[in-house]
Amino acid sequence: MIAYLDTCTILNLIQINYNDEYIKHLKRLFVEIKLTPKVFEELERNKYDNVIDDSQKMILNGIIYNNLKNYIDFEDFKKELEFTKKHNPGIFKENGESYSISQSIMNSRYGKEDFGEHLLKTYFISDDAPAKEEFGYFYQINVVGQMINTIDLMTVFWLKQYITKNELIRYCNSLKQLYNKDLNILSIKIKEYKSSFDKEITPKQHIIITKLISMLSDITEEFKNDFYEICNTPEFRVILKKNNDWNALINRIKESQFREKIPYIIKRIKDFKKVYSID
Repeated sequence: MIAYLDTCTILNLIQINYNDEYIKHLKRLFVEIKLTPKVFEELERNKYDNVIDDSQKMILNGIIYNNLKNYIDFEDFKKELEFTKKHNPGIFKENGESYSISQSIMNSRYGKEDFGEHLLKTYFISDDAPAKEEFGYFYQINVVGQMINTIDLMTVFWLKQYITKNELIRYCNSLKQLYNKDLNILSIKIKEYKSSFDKEITPKQHIIITKLISMLSDITEEFKNDFYEICNTPEFRVILKKNNDWNALINRIKESQFREKIPYIIKRIKDFKKVYSID
């Protein structure tokens, strides 16, 4: 089997725990792993977007260059690129997802040993839901293989006994946090404020802060409404006046699209517990 990865997949697999554990499992599962040059360009450009601690940058670079640079596929696939553009007008973009789809088609049809040897065996792994929705049917009618996300991948890792059931659930919960860097930064700032000014915080403010910290560490489907409610309380507005740098973070969180992904992740966790009897 062949696996094509896009940029968000790579970063999610690495930044969940900042080690190469999941990359190693990926190598065990697939015969070949491939990255288009476009994906690697995006990786170079965006790799620090969710990094909070500068010490993590060196770890991230080490994992990328030691594990993934050799998987860049420089094959000429201009015909497949034009084919994908032609049959997906208005959808095709100059990005890693569109290029990966094109290159997946080529490799599924022209194998090393036999024509079409990788049909139905070429996987595109992406956490980009719009790309999966837009290209899913195109991928299917060209009998390339399957488009899966990293939660699907973790499920396979669990079924293959590479990871435990608890690790599977932990990945899903961590993914909720990873989708928005600003959530993590705000949580850190609030905890630091609580620790430094605990004696100055009123009982009501203490309740509000504790509730907010809990919300930021365990995102639920009700997060949007609860977050708005807390931010508008008189107690929190008093705290906010003393921490003006929080305003930009809060505004970005309110405008972020990450909330659209949270219900999906929560549903997957519920399904794991129900279908696979995971506690």
